[in-house]
Amino acid sequence: MDAILDPRCLTAFLLGSAVLGLLGFIYLTFFYVDYPKVKGILEIPGGELIAGHLYQLEDDHATTTERWAKQFHWPVFQIRMGNRRAVILNSFEAAREWLVKNQSATLDRPSFYTFHKVVSATSAATIGTSPWDERTKKQRRVVGSLTTGPSIQKLRSMLDLETFDMISGLYYNSQNGTADIMPHFYQKRVALNVMMMFCYGTRFSSITDLLLLQILEDASTIASFRSTNSNPQDFIPHLRYFGKGGRTATALEVRQRRDTWLAAMLDRVRDTLPFRTGEKKCVAEMLLTYSQEGLTQLDVKTILGGLMSGGFEALFSTAIIAIGMLSTLEGQEMQVQAYADIMSAYSTPEEAFEHCVAEEKCAHISALVKETLRFYPPLKLLPARQTYKDFTYRGAAVPKGLLVYVNTQAAGRDKAIYGPDADRFLPERWLKSEHEIPAPYHFAFGAGSRMCTAVNFSNRVLYAIFLRLIVSFKMVESELLPPNTHYIDYKRDQTASNAIPSDFKVRFVPRDEGALERCLERSREMCAGIMSETGKAGRG
Repeated sequence: MDAILDPRCLTAFLLGSAVLGLLGFIYLTFFYVDYPKVKGILEIPGGELIAGHLYQLEDDHATTTERWAKQFHWPVFQIRMGNRRAVILNSFEAAREWLVKNQSATLDRPSFYTFHKVVSATSAATIGTSPWDERTKKQRRVVGSLTTGPSIQKLRSMLDLETFDMISGLYYNSQNGTADIMPHFYQKRVALNVMMMFCYGTRFSSITDLLLLQILEDASTIASFRSTNSNPQDFIPHLRYFGKGGRTATALEVRQRRDTWLAAMLDRVRDTLPFRTGEKKCVAEMLLTYSQEGLTQLDVKTILGGLMSGGFEALFSTAIIAIGMLSTLEGQEMQVQAYADIMSAYSTPEEAFEHCVAEEKCAHISALVKETLRFYPPLKLLPARQTYKDFTYRGAAVPKGLLVYVNTQAAGRDKAIYGPDADRFLPERWLKSEHEIPAPYHFAFGAGSRMCTAVNFSNRVLYAIFLRLIVSFKMVESELLPPNTHYIDYKRDQTASNAIPSDFKVRFVPRDEGALERCLERSREMCAGIMSETGKAGRG
């Protein structure tokens, strides 16, 4: 007892405890890895002591992992991203086996520091990025009920208005096909307006609206916080504590702006709700009066945030690159084939223009949607999954809690599934051999239990956009600023999570000016009621 109370022994004990505590802190902060190597899944050679393979992934993580898969002939491999171990799936069958055949084991999502603890700290994460629990299941059930076939049919007038406004703007601003147009902003606006009308029942009538510009900028910034290569602090914890500068400061700034305009739009719907009669016109109205699931305010914010970000991202990036591809010499021949199919399904361009917002009768347009999503997926790496329970993959024991990434760029060009011409953009592949390509056909929307809840809605919007563009115009690439259509190089920013195409211009030449004028006038008449409520459209 006297020895224990000896001051020298007590000092030594306290000093030893402090040293052990410091060593533990250093280990957890710098050298800890959440899981040891998974036996049975090969690991990419190399890796740094602290960062692992994170910086070896370079700027374009999808392309680097695709290159590694080819170099080592490993469609599935593991890497270490700082303190997180991850499995990368680079083939169609591997992605299908993990996400579809083992979907109950891979339906969870990880929580990341930047997006979940900073950007979403004062509001809510999205449905697609939330961990799997009863609340997420409830939210997905609600969204599923809002995006069924009959529900989407009710959105016909909204889809008519937004695609009409896009076509009208391109027509008038291209000066009857004599001026080259950069299509990017028109597609961003139609995508944002579609989601704004769908979610909040409001829209922007001018492409110079300051709030529109701010939301577009904020949406792009927020998407970057979900990127694997723009947020090393998610994987290397000590990077979070270097003051409040850098990415954390940007996250705090954009979070405040986003919370402000999201709250303002929801408050606008809430304030007008008592004065509305009849059928609810937007998701926010439905959610605020939804009684079946007992939704909380957090549920409402999460659902609306997920629909806004997910639908917006997929729609505009896909539409932009499709226009670029169709404007090339090869794409102009695709336009000819698609237009012939449209006119075999409808008696006049006016009939096709009007009815495409309510039905899908043209196989070539459906094929164009699928091929664009396969060849140019909006997200080259899908947002991370996290295994929800232990399972076995080809003899390898995969533990619960492991990060899983699907490389859609690599899986979408898998020659074992799409054939020897998988490296080519060929919409007709879906007309000849769709039955040979198993569901989910491509991974642009994910697959399995965590597949994008708005997949049917997104496909519907893209179909209407593509058909109205092709029935209205012959799209011809600009000689001064032609599109880059290479499946990797077309991206404006290789480090961004969203595959936004680099700048290019297109000449939109009316196929039949008189027919197009009649199409626009008919849509203008049908959309008059919505335009009077939300602001005039047609020449913006």
